[in-house]
Amino acid sequence: MKTKKINIKNIYSLLKTTALVITLLTAYGCSSEQAEQEEQTEKPPVRVEQTELETMDHLARFTGTVQPWEEAHVGSGAAMKIDQIFVDVDDYVQKGQLLAKMDETQLYQAKVRVNTLKNELERLDTLRQVGAATEQNYEQVKSEYEIAKSNLENLSENTEIQSPLTGVITGRYFSEGEIFSMSPAGEIGKPAIVSVLQIQPIKVMVNVSERYFPVIERGMQASITADMYPDKIFTGQVYKAHPMIDRASGTFKTEIRVDNEDKALRPGMYTRVNLNFGEKETLIVPSQTVLRQSGSNERYVFVEKDGIAIRKTVEIGERFDDDLEIISGLSPDENLIVSGQHNLIHQQEVRVVE
Repeated sequence: MKTKKINIKNIYSLLKTTALVITLLTAYGCSSEQAEQEEQTEKPPVRVEQTELETMDHLARFTGTVQPWEEAHVGSGAAMKIDQIFVDVDDYVQKGQLLAKMDETQLYQAKVRVNTLKNELERLDTLRQVGAATEQNYEQVKSEYEIAKSNLENLSENTEIQSPLTGVITGRYFSEGEIFSMSPAGEIGKPAIVSVLQIQPIKVMVNVSERYFPVIERGMQASITADMYPDKIFTGQVYKAHPMIDRASGTFKTEIRVDNEDKALRPGMYTRVNLNFGEKETLIVPSQTVLRQSGSNERYVFVEKDGIAIRKTVEIGERFDDDLEIISGLSPDENLIVSGQHNLIHQQEVRVVE
């Protein structure tokens, strides 16, 4: 049997080729793994949540100002001396209560004139019947008598000044013995001896955004708070919605009636008003997902689509604890980026993580 001679050179060449292949494969595997790691490092990780509609109480928040239910700036209908004033600031008065009494000199003179003209008219009527007085004379005195009676009635009403409503005295502008000249008094800009404001009930005036104009209704419930009473909530109802919308502010005035039985709310107070417009379906997102453009009021979020971060400008509505209502700019069933959104830019590639 013939023995085959082994070629050492061939074996060495084969081993060298094999080692080269292994080296190349190892290098390729390492570079692929490194490239994949680098690619993962370049894409920022984000977490997403799918947006969906939620049913929420539709509460709208506004600021309001307390105003009296009614107010009256009371004075005499004629210029005359003030004899007595029976009330002062912070006094509570009833409707019809005597507030002030004017000097009666003019009233006395008016009574005398009415009696004189009445007697003259009766005398002329007798003479007229026998032809001793003309019809013209009689009609002239009759006219004077009617004017004198009207003047007497006016002075009678304005000599004793009564309150036209139940309320509190908030201003006194004269003292006894002064002449009421019917000129504007104090800051009210109206002729008055005293001012009376009805504060039970009161009304809260609110400027409501025009988008609520179609849905606001009389009787709608409202809750009211004031800084002076941080732990107290007042309840009221929409009493009147003014029909005109202010073009400058895009709001309309709404009056809310509050019983104010304890008289805690006073005219001039600032309040916070919550109006309940019922339930609505709306988009609610975590407040930390809504970012604000520096130097402006623009609000935006990021959504993820096919591994790309897309910036969307949104309009926000009400706040619900740590969540915000999105009025426009975002739709249901979108992948909202809820973590990792702060350093993103529009159309940047991202890596979604659990």
